[in-house]
Amino acid sequence: MRVPAERVDDFLKSLTITDAGTGEAMPVSFPTMDAQGGDVVMAVKLPAGRRQVRISYVTESPAWKPSYRLVLSGKDRAKLQAWAVVDNVSGEDWDRVKIGVGSTSALSFRYDLHSIRLVRREELTTGADLALAPPTGGSPYAVAGKKVRVVGNIRADELADLDAARQVRVDDAKGKEVLADRGEAETISASGRGAPAPPAKTSAHWASGTQAAVTGALSLGQSGYGGGVSGGEAYARAQRVQSRVQGLASELKNSRERVRIEGYAQGGDKDPRDASLQRANALRDQLIAGGVPAEQIEAVGTGQPSGSDAVRIVATEEKPAQPEQPKEAQEGAGEGQPIGSAHFLSGQPMTIAKDQSAMVGLLDTETEAKRVYFYDPISARGSQRFAFSAVRLRNPSEYTLDSGPFTVYAESQFLGEGLSEPILPKSTAFIPYALDRSILVEPQQSMREELDELLTIQRGIVTAETRRIRKTLLALTNRNQQPAEVYVRHAVAAGFKLDKNAAEVERLGGAHLFRVVVPAGEAVELSIEEWTPVLKTVDIRTDGGIKDIALFLRKAKIEPALQGRLDDIIKAHSAMRDLEERIDTLQQQMDVYRTRVDEINFQLVTLRKVPQAERLRSHLAKKMEEISEKLQQATIEMTDLKGQRMTLQIELQDKLAELTLKREKKEEEAGAKKASGG
Repeated sequence: MRVPAERVDDFLKSLTITDAGTGEAMPVSFPTMDAQGGDVVMAVKLPAGRRQVRISYVTESPAWKPSYRLVLSGKDRAKLQAWAVVDNVSGEDWDRVKIGVGSTSALSFRYDLHSIRLVRREELTTGADLALAPPTGGSPYAVAGKKVRVVGNIRADELADLDAARQVRVDDAKGKEVLADRGEAETISASGRGAPAPPAKTSAHWASGTQAAVTGALSLGQSGYGGGVSGGEAYARAQRVQSRVQGLASELKNSRERVRIEGYAQGGDKDPRDASLQRANALRDQLIAGGVPAEQIEAVGTGQPSGSDAVRIVATEEKPAQPEQPKEAQEGAGEGQPIGSAHFLSGQPMTIAKDQSAMVGLLDTETEAKRVYFYDPISARGSQRFAFSAVRLRNPSEYTLDSGPFTVYAESQFLGEGLSEPILPKSTAFIPYALDRSILVEPQQSMREELDELLTIQRGIVTAETRRIRKTLLALTNRNQQPAEVYVRHAVAAGFKLDKNAAEVERLGGAHLFRVVVPAGEAVELSIEEWTPVLKTVDIRTDGGIKDIALFLRKAKIEPALQGRLDDIIKAHSAMRDLEERIDTLQQQMDVYRTRVDEINFQLVTLRKVPQAERLRSHLAKKMEEISEKLQQATIEMTDLKGQRMTLQIELQDKLAELTLKREKKEEEAGAKKASGG
């Protein structure tokens, strides 16, 4: 069997070969090392005689893609069709096979079973003293007979092909080939420099221009195409080796393995070490251009001759960077990721040629489905103002329907397209397929705080746990002539909890769904409250603190003794406020009386010089006497009220001083009671 080199490890992980009759396992042999790219031949060694064998293995394949059709038929029913798009890139034809697709959270990874793995042994010495020697300069290459894993190698003629591919390109617009460096090709010597070749400017010079580039590159590899190779054939060979190097670059990017490129000398090199280093650097530049990080590749010139290899790529002993588990896998399935498991098998065998794709039918059945409205203000493609036309459907199968596109029809008419998240077996899902502006939504948000639990009380200062309540009010207006069933998607803010009195219907993608029926031509309000705990201090001696405590006592249930004390404090504070208001009112009256007395006194002094004003002076004097009596009574009342206020203040301060609460003690008592079985 021929196995692509990049799939050998997966093949070996799962390969099983047994005798179909006896069930006996068959041995397998394969090459230990092979050049990068191409196929590896796996030879199955069978005992003498004729027999049937059963071979099974797992190989890498692209993920299949789901596609769904939903045909609404009325009466809350619809036909659901599911298809799987399958790509055959296995390198062989699938002839009359049953295609099965599935989705699970099965784990998979790459594991090197093809390369040689040696166990390093500790080197022991007698402890003999050695003379001190200077550090060695030059190349850092020093494996000295140690076996290493070869990632790939490039022959001398292939390196020439690679350099030709770098220098030559095809000008599609003119239908001819020109040289990459301003239409000129350089004859590369062992030192990397040379004289320019004549430019290739017309189609008549096409072959000669290519040949000049190829011939110039041959000095790196000390091999050639020969005089009989045409420019087109040379360019095709150059493209093939460049494609091979690109495949190697892609593999190194994915594995993140550190490698060393070793350059070798060729016959005729004036400076073998310098020439071998240039060959290693030439391949290193190509890999970096292919996207491999420069720090992942080391290039060395060995200066040693090699029969056919110009460069060799070997794995270093440094461990590659360890891949991390994706964040989605750590925290749970992300949007569009498999949830649960699914397995669908085609009913009839089918044939799919290699490098072809096919659509495999998964489902064709009736299911529950009806048209609804779906208000989604939180998604990236949602709407804050309008609800979407949507289908609420039920997965009738025993398996999860993976995330994929839905095409919705009704009465032979295309209604729209939607995208679903994974739908668990027998569960419902919403597929929005069109933006319908007949359902208008006006959102409003507000915030308030309410006391939830008293923690400590000390000298009138209350430490309490409050609820910071976030209220979302949605006014939904139905401009249709028939009632509308609307599902509202609401995401609770981070750190908040949904109020327990909320009429939650369902959950969808971490959000809550609320069902609202809006009559035709009318509007309905939906109120959603969520809260988060916040510690807060409240001063009972202030008006605002008393209001908070009074509101808390109307809603919460606490110990009767504590509630009685708090009620007494609230009543005392209320009486105090009444006294304060009476004192303020009386003080204003007294100010008016004093002002009036001063005015009358001034008038009486003025009228003394007027003989005819005797009667008026008598009236004013009598009026002044009445006001003075009222002022005197008000002064007496003010003194009494201030005395009452002082008494209430002392009583209130005494009540506040005696009012204490420690939650820690309560928790200890509750814990002791629970431990004793009370």
